[in-house]
Amino acid sequence: MDKKEIKRQLAAMLEAGRSKTETFKAFSGGAVKDRVLAYWIGARADPALREKHALKVNILLALMCVQALLGAVSGFYLGSTIGPGAVVFFTLFAVLVPLAFAWGFYKNSARAYTLYLILTVSQISRMFKGYEEDPVMTVAGFVITLGIVCFVAWVKVLLFPDLGFVGSKRVKGEYVFSN
Repeated sequence: MDKKEIKRQLAAMLEAGRSKTETFKAFSGGAVKDRVLAYWIGARADPALREKHALKVNILLALMCVQALLGAVSGFYLGSTIGPGAVVFFTLFAVLVPLAFAWGFYKNSARAYTLYLILTVSQISRMFKGYEEDPVMTVAGFVITLGIVCFVAWVKVLLFPDLGFVGSKRVKGEYVFSN
């Protein structure tokens, strides 16, 4: 069996109501590594959890749209200091990146949540570059960013309880699933 067929069968078993642990045990030790198999199972958004936390996801989508709007304004001003071609590039880049994450959040992609968290946390040190010129706005921007990162991490935990920060949860070397 190839990976696509395993993924299809895995989805069919989970949609039929079979527990995540039973599904994992059925495919464990096969053509797909257990680590990958556990991630596939953990990254499937449960329809009941999606419905239960739909408001939180909608708030997250609104935050991403606001971030895209602010990015468009800052990208426009940054690009206008360089030239007309830069205006278009920086504006589009600053709009498309948050909207791409919004699309991933809308589609309940665990990878979108993880990638957003990793990219944002990796950029936090750069936020303090302008601290000497304007400490109040720097700290305010940091607090807002930290709040959004915590909110995204919280929504990820609610939607994907079987995933850790990057991969599947393990307890004493065994993959664990909420059934």
